[in-house]
Amino acid sequence: MADLALTFIGSGNTFAPGGLCWNGFVVDGKHLFEAPPTALMALNSLGIDPNEIETVVISHHHGDHILGIPFLLLHWKFFGRTKPVRIIGPRGTRELAMSITQSVYPGTAEASLPIEWIEALPGQSTSASGIEIETLAMKHDERLADCLGFLCRFSGLTVGYTGDTAMCDGVRDLARRSDLLVSECATRDEVIPVHMNLVDDIPVVRKLLRAKSPLLLTHLSPGVDGAGLANTLVAEDFKTFRFSDLLS
Repeated sequence: MADLALTFIGSGNTFAPGGLCWNGFVVDGKHLFEAPPTALMALNSLGIDPNEIETVVISHHHGDHILGIPFLLLHWKFFGRTKPVRIIGPRGTRELAMSITQSVYPGTAEASLPIEWIEALPGQSTSASGIEIETLAMKHDERLADCLGFLCRFSGLTVGYTGDTAMCDGVRDLARRSDLLVSECATRDEVIPVHMNLVDDIPVVRKLLRAKSPLLLTHLSPGVDGAGLANTLVAEDFKTFRFSDLLS
C-alpha cells in the first residue's frame, strides 16, 4: 500500500478559536482540501509552491472554506502558472468564486488561467490528477447548494474527509470505508446541530472505523483532544502526518 503525507494548513473551526488557522490540508504537496482565507499564506509558510497544486477540493461554500480562492487565482495569474489545476466543489462553485474574485480583485477572474472547474454531486465520482474522488452528501447547512464529504483513492489508499457536518449516514459510510479518515470535531462537548463533538459523536465514528485506520480530527476548538480513543489524533496548524507513521 502506498504511503502519503497530510499537511494541515489549518485546524480551526469557523471562529479561528485561540488563533488557530482555518481548517484545510494538503495531500502529498499537490492536492489541497479546502481553500480558507489563509490558504495562500499557509502554503507559502510551509514552502509548498501554490503553482504546484494540482487539485483543490471544496466541501461547501461557507467563507472559511472558499474565500482563499481569490488569493490563489491572484497568485496563479501574477506568478505565471501554466500547469493545469482542477477545482472540485459543489454546484455553483465556479460562479461564486469568480464573482467574489471579480469584486475584490477586478480583472483577475478574467485572466486566462489553466483551470478546469468540476461540479461534484452527491453519489457521483470523478477522476482528477490521478486520484478517484467519490462524493457523499453531508448534513450541515441546508441553505447552501450542497455540503459534501469525499472518499478519495490515492494509489490503493482510501482517505475519507467529512467536511463540516453533523453525524449522518454520509459520515458513517466514510468511516466504514476509509483507510484513514479526516473528520471535523468542532467542539469538545457543546451540542451544535450542524457539527460533531468529541464526547457524543467521535466515539461513534471511531467504532465504525477499522481498528488500524487512523482518525484525524480537525475543524477544532481548543480543548479537543484524542479522548483516549485508539489511533485518534488531533490535527495541528502546519503539522504533517505520514500514513506510515500513523500505523506504527
